[in-house]
Amino acid sequence: MKGRIRLTRDDGARGGRWMDQSRKQVQAYDYLCHIGEAKEWIEACINEEIDAITTLEESLRNGVVLAKLARFFDPTSVRKIFEHPVLQYKHSDNINCLFKAMRKLKLPEIFIFELTDLYDKKNIPKVIYCIHALSHMLASRGVAPNIKNLVGELQFTDAEIHATRQGLDAAGISMPSFGNIGSALAKELNGPEVAVAVAETIPEEPEEPEPVPVPVPEPEPETLLSNQELRDLFWANNTDSILKCQALFRSALDRKRFVERRKLHYDMEEFLIQVQAQGRGEIARRRFRDRMNHLYAFEPQIVTIQAHLRGYIQRKKYLERQQFYKDNMQSIVKMQSVFRAKAAGDAYRSLTTGANPPITTLKSFLHLLNDSDFDFEEELELENLRQLVVRRIRENTQSDAQLNELDIKIALLVQNHITLDEVLKTTSSLTKKKAQRRMSMPVSATSNPFTLKSLDRESRDRLVLYQQLFYLLQTQPSYFSKLLFMMSKTGLFTDRMKKQIENSVLTIFGYAQNSREEYLLLKLFKQSIFEEVDQILNVNDFMRGNFMFVKMVMNHVRGAKERQYLRDLLAPLVQKVLSEDFLDLESDPLMIYKASINNEELRTGRPSERPLQVNHTEALSDPETRTTFIRHLQELRMRTEMFLEAILNSLPKMPYGIRYIAKEVSVALREKFPHEPEENITKIVGNLIYYRYLNPAIVAPESFDVIDGVVNPMQRKNLAEISKMLNQISVGKLFDADNIYLQPLNEYVGYASVRFFKYFKSVVEVVEPEEQFSVNEYVDQVNTIRPTVYIAPYEIFTMHAMLIDRIDILAPEMDDPLRVILSELGNPPSGFEEHSAGHGEVCLTLQNRFTANLDDPDMDLKHLFVETKRYILSIIRIQSGKNLMEILERRVSIHEEQAWQELKATEMHRSQQHHQRRIDNASESSLNEPQTTSRHMGNMVDMNAMRFLELKQHAIDGILQLESTGKVTRKNGYQDMINAIALDIRTKHRRRLQRAAELSQVKKTLSNLNEKKQFLENQIKSYHDYVESCMNNITTKKGKKQRYVMPFTKQYFHIRNLQRHGKVPQFGSFKYTAQKLFEKGVLLNLEGVSPKQYSQISLTISCDEPGLFQIEVETSIMMVRLPVSTMELRLEDLLQCQFNNIQIMILFDGAAKVNVNLLLFLVNKKFYV
Repeated sequence: MKGRIRLTRDDGARGGRWMDQSRKQVQAYDYLCHIGEAKEWIEACINEEIDAITTLEESLRNGVVLAKLARFFDPTSVRKIFEHPVLQYKHSDNINCLFKAMRKLKLPEIFIFELTDLYDKKNIPKVIYCIHALSHMLASRGVAPNIKNLVGELQFTDAEIHATRQGLDAAGISMPSFGNIGSALAKELNGPEVAVAVAETIPEEPEEPEPVPVPVPEPEPETLLSNQELRDLFWANNTDSILKCQALFRSALDRKRFVERRKLHYDMEEFLIQVQAQGRGEIARRRFRDRMNHLYAFEPQIVTIQAHLRGYIQRKKYLERQQFYKDNMQSIVKMQSVFRAKAAGDAYRSLTTGANPPITTLKSFLHLLNDSDFDFEEELELENLRQLVVRRIRENTQSDAQLNELDIKIALLVQNHITLDEVLKTTSSLTKKKAQRRMSMPVSATSNPFTLKSLDRESRDRLVLYQQLFYLLQTQPSYFSKLLFMMSKTGLFTDRMKKQIENSVLTIFGYAQNSREEYLLLKLFKQSIFEEVDQILNVNDFMRGNFMFVKMVMNHVRGAKERQYLRDLLAPLVQKVLSEDFLDLESDPLMIYKASINNEELRTGRPSERPLQVNHTEALSDPETRTTFIRHLQELRMRTEMFLEAILNSLPKMPYGIRYIAKEVSVALREKFPHEPEENITKIVGNLIYYRYLNPAIVAPESFDVIDGVVNPMQRKNLAEISKMLNQISVGKLFDADNIYLQPLNEYVGYASVRFFKYFKSVVEVVEPEEQFSVNEYVDQVNTIRPTVYIAPYEIFTMHAMLIDRIDILAPEMDDPLRVILSELGNPPSGFEEHSAGHGEVCLTLQNRFTANLDDPDMDLKHLFVETKRYILSIIRIQSGKNLMEILERRVSIHEEQAWQELKATEMHRSQQHHQRRIDNASESSLNEPQTTSRHMGNMVDMNAMRFLELKQHAIDGILQLESTGKVTRKNGYQDMINAIALDIRTKHRRRLQRAAELSQVKKTLSNLNEKKQFLENQIKSYHDYVESCMNNITTKKGKKQRYVMPFTKQYFHIRNLQRHGKVPQFGSFKYTAQKLFEKGVLLNLEGVSPKQYSQISLTISCDEPGLFQIEVETSIMMVRLPVSTMELRLEDLLQCQFNNIQIMILFDGAAKVNVNLLLFLVNKKFYV
């Protein structure tokens, strides 16, 4: 072959080694040619020139060329090629890219080299062999060109061939066969048949062994050898070479015969397989028959042995397993608990999330519908805490009002120049009234019409009517919404009446201390919002309006329960502002200039040289003022940003109530003004959230329990400056000429306004109250505990009188439920303003009188559904089946009838226990408990009186009626009813979670109320301490001065008469004629008495207790003494009349009229001066 190296003898070689050396030379040359073939093929693929043949082995080690080759036929396998001049291990990622591409191409693993073969140069020929195999596979698929055969076409120097041969010898590896790589690849891919076909179509061309010239050694001239000797010498010197040649020829002949034989076998493969199968089958059957005959001969013995062995093995396994269980008892218990928990969890998920839970799963969770002892105790605890919270709110509210009243009375006392004896009585009234409330008895057997606790039939009927009335007012928000609308628009209500109605409404709703009452209160606010929005002309009217419901909303959202949010949000920020003693956020340059001069004069002790009278422009021209002004603006911006960031981040913690009110305001305004820009609606929401809700707590933090202590004027001013900035941001308005010196902050105001507007939009994104509180129209029907209201009789009668006075507006229809109840109640007891105060509180257990008249046409159908569901709930506790239809069709057995009787007994016993606990726990509501019990028992009487067969009949009747209306269907086995029961179970679970959350919230609320109570008590104690110190000073002066009485006067004989009877009042007694008082102007008129007869009427004013005066009227006409009339007059009543600018006061039920100011002057002069 052209260029092929021939075997030539080296004259320097000895014996047969020249042939081995020449063969290795040829092998090295062929290897270099195969490298050249791979090089040219790679260059053709990647279209790039690579290193020379002799250096290609070294350049391939970094894998860069191989990665490019992989990217040529599979780009997805190469993400990145790592190139670096220094070889490092990260280059192996390039080689791995080729591996990934070849395996994706499904190149047989036998052709793929190892990473170390290339990277560590352990087997470079296998790498070249792999490239050749890859070229064949890609060429067969038409992806790459064919690899060329360059053997004999390339020329190499002896040094290059010699170096390659040394490298191969040093590696000690066998050279792969490049000649038959095509047939080997086909065989690996397609099996033996394809391999033969490939071999036939592309036969190998065995190279004919070229004649090897064997030089005959020339005989030495001295010695001549014969031909035989020469042949013997030749054979002796070349024995090894000849043997190798013979072995090569023999192996070639054997391979040829093997290929022929294999071809013959392949041609007869099916026949040979059948012959072999028949032979093997016959041999196996013969062995099997012999074995069976042998076993049949020893069958009894074998069976016995097998039984013993099996028993031994099973006992051994059992003992080992038992010991294993004992050794791993704890792990097994944990595994069992995990599996049981998983099974229970799967069942519960099927119940809670499945569309149609199976009845077997439902039956395993029916116990969740029962109120356990723990549930009942939690309900009782929650009810008691709610009652305590409501009482504490009322106590704190009354304490606040009385503290304000005390401030006024102390001021009036000082104004009227009286001593502080009466102040002691006024302050002690706080304690007396509180004790009077605490000691109010739950049941009074008297017939007092003002207590609502009498045991006569009339009082009981009246109490029931009030329970129905307040339930109606709770659940129908239209009545109170109309009332609040009237209070906002008309001047018929005084501030005192508005405050009284506001407190009464919040009391009726229990100050929203549980989810039901908060839900109903929010529904009232929603109704009020739509009432007010319906009457306004534009959105700005809502912002400017002074609506009554807004005041109630603010009182609600700043209540004891929700106040914690304001404390958590603002307390750290406000405390940081208050803690910096030298913080000054003044933004008026003139005030900064004057403060700078004051500081300079205080620091130097000399008058300042700067002028005092300057304008704002001149003040800003002062360098120190300008620097301070800029620093103040920077500080103001930083503080404002702190507040703003905290407000924005606190959105998830904001109380639900204020967010829902903001949402309803937004919805109502959009419905009323559909074309109003979104920005204007958002401004209204911002005004409600920030200006009305957050801003007051920032400006006056001590008034909202944000901080404890007093805020000084400078601190108040700093908070006001921050509040002004936040308000400007909330309305999105830049500072104008009115605040010209804050205009440098306009850029920040505009940027912050965008953030605040996004916050206001997020505020209104809340769910509906039904979802938030898990409340629906059946909440009062399914709850075992009826709603209650703790309210004073005075508030009940006041609300009653107010409703009667405005019944035409609140309920214009004659058949309105409110009119029905009020017509049966009649008028409130006369004189309730005086007599009902001080009778403590009563617990009204609310009742729904108009269950069937709630404007729901499907009420009867819903009631039937609930009743049928209750029947079925009891049935599936006794019977089982694949679906509800199968259970209803099943016959009733005696055993099931007995189980029903046992179930009824158990339920009755549990109900009695819970009822007894409630009676023991609720003392003040004991009068109402019998009705509650009868209601609960009334729901169970119909079922307790039934046999199980009757119960099933009622259930079938109900299910058939529901099926006729389309509520359920037998096509799915009445699965709709099962789904309804599953929903009840899920609702029960949510109620437990909700109750736990309510307990936590109520406890927190109670803690906050107790803190406020402690604060109020400290305030009251400070008043007591003040009064006591004043009393100590007054007492020392009191005994030093005695009033002189002129002898033989009317007053003299009056005192003598009192002394004779031992009835001298402690603080004095004075007797006047009506004529005398009339002349002084104290007495204005006596009804039915002529002024000429005033001289025959005597009035005695006595004081035996501080602040309490006894007035007696004696009449002697025509020497006939008429009965004495007596009344009590309190100093605080006189002071209150004076404070209210009431000039005339009526005494003795309208029989006498007196001048308030002159009567006060007389009392001051006679008893306190």
